Amino acid sequence: MRFIMKSKGTAYLLWFFLGIIGAHRFYLEKIGTGILYLLTLGFFGVGWFIDLFTLGGQVDTYNALHGGARIQQNQQQSQNIVVNVSAPAQGASPIVQVSAEKQVLSLAHANQILTTKQIVAQTTLELDEAEEVLKKLVSKGLAKELVEANGALKYDFS
Repeated sequence: MRFIMKSKGTAYLLWFFLGIIGAHRFYLEKIGTGILYLLTLGFFGVGWFIDLFTLGGQVDTYNALHGGARIQQNQQQSQNIVVNVSAPAQGASPIVQVSAEKQVLSLAHANQILTTKQIVAQTTLELDEAEEVLKKLVSKGLAKELVEANGALKYDFS
């Protein structure tokens, strides 16, 4: 059996012209309240008046309950954007943060003379943080400041 969506326009037309006898209720397959409206003239007009404000929601509910939501959803699928994000692997080791000093000393192991620019580019350190670490390493005697003739500052880790 193929589902046919109910129209709000049709429901409101039935409500306006035949609503006092429950035609809009029969249209939405609400047979029980349709018969009640027929026998009481729309609950003496009160139910008929209330349906003015609730009929749109009743049509939406009917369509959603009887498969109309699937039809609308299928029509909208072509407009959806899907982003695949991989989850961390089960049992993956946690990310270990390496201290600023260890990052600089590890980099110095490969290159004995470094500039602040190299440290910032090849570690996770920001410029201010790199400068503080370099001052600390120089004060502890782990590095020496070298000032070149052009004024450029380098650090010797030999």
